[in-house]
Amino acid sequence: MKVNLALSGGASRGIAHIGVIKALEELGFEISAVSGVSAGALVGAFYCDGYTPEEMLRVVKSKDWLRYLRPTVPRLGLISLRDAEKYLRNMLSTDSIEGLKKRLFIGAVDLKSGKTLYFKSGSLFPVLLGSCALPGIFEPIRYKNYLLVDGGITNNLPVEPLLGMEGLLVGVDVNPNTPLEKVGNIFQVLVRSFLLAVRSNADKRKELCNVLIEPELYSYSPLSLLKADELYKLGYEKTMQVMRAYVP
Repeated sequence: MKVNLALSGGASRGIAHIGVIKALEELGFEISAVSGVSAGALVGAFYCDGYTPEEMLRVVKSKDWLRYLRPTVPRLGLISLRDAEKYLRNMLSTDSIEGLKKRLFIGAVDLKSGKTLYFKSGSLFPVLLGSCALPGIFEPIRYKNYLLVDGGITNNLPVEPLLGMEGLLVGVDVNPNTPLEKVGNIFQVLVRSFLLAVRSNADKRKELCNVLIEPELYSYSPLSLLKADELYKLGYEKTMQVMRAYVP
């Protein structure tokens, strides 16, 4: 059976998306298309380029990509993503969205017009980085006439590009409202504030999904990189639980 995945943002909790994909494959589902924002767009890009879930998990755990996030003099953001493009060029086999092996839609917001954009063609790297450019932390990405920032601002569960497509529309939300006992630094403040703000726009889209998968991530912060295996496992287990009912 064909499925089309809408993958939410959620910072490091997006690692759970990888476990979701692993479970879907084991259950025999064919993933036809992916629509993602932020962490969901990153997972979607690697998967649509041909990476297996195991390979994606190894990439995350290697932490090599952290070396490409460069602090910058605060102007439009605290961290520049310019070097991150070099990393993506080394890791992915195509520089165009339409050149990927599976259909991918990347959600981002144009800061100048305020419009939500869903890219299905064009240059992969600036669009992908723009979708991940969380305001206040990362510098916005200039692409064509756009100034791109995190697509989760206006739509953290981008189901719209998948509506009407053949197959089940499966939404995966990895951004639960987790109580926080302690806020340790400015990054935690910014990330948590952003993810709390985008919850309402994702809730509106859940009704449009045929199936909704929400891994049990309540005890994990958006910066839980050291718990990648656990996040992966929770995505896998929740998908197995939900999707067995839809196996032909």
